[in-house]
Amino acid sequence: MPRKTNGIEFEIHPRPTKGEDGKPLLYVRPAKGQKKSFKDLETFCNKYRNLRPGELKMAFDVVMDVVGLWLSDGYRVETPIGSFAPKLKLLGEHTDPKTIHGRDVVYAGVEFIPSKEFVKEGGRNREGYRKSQAQVGNSQCMIRKQWTRH
Repeated sequence: MPRKTNGIEFEIHPRPTKGEDGKPLLYVRPAKGQKKSFKDLETFCNKYRNLRPGELKMAFDVVMDVVGLWLSDGYRVETPIGSFAPKLKLLGEHTDPKTIHGRDVVYAGVEFIPSKEFVKEGGRNREGYRKSQAQVGNSQCMIRKQWTRH
């Protein structure tokens, strides 16, 4: 049977939670080896999008500074890739709004909602997925051993 040569490579890993049968539930994620660095992104944009070296890095630095500043003031920031908003969490279970004080509300991170265009562009190659060389073990992912015996 021929193997798939296109699509996204993925690995299967067990979760710490167990299902009804007592076995760990599984989840999938893209293969570890599938990674690009910011240097790869900048090289691609320099070559195929006619950007000068350093322009992309400067643009990202400025966006991160400004978005971080606005998020710290409580604003939602809309960008072409999606919107960023501060995520707040209420400590404890409250039923009366009069009992909530400032110390009951904590910062829980940044919420990112991707735009439809960004998701559409990122999902162009959804035709197929293929397994990586990893296998599922009882408690952790078992990858082919790279060790040699001396």
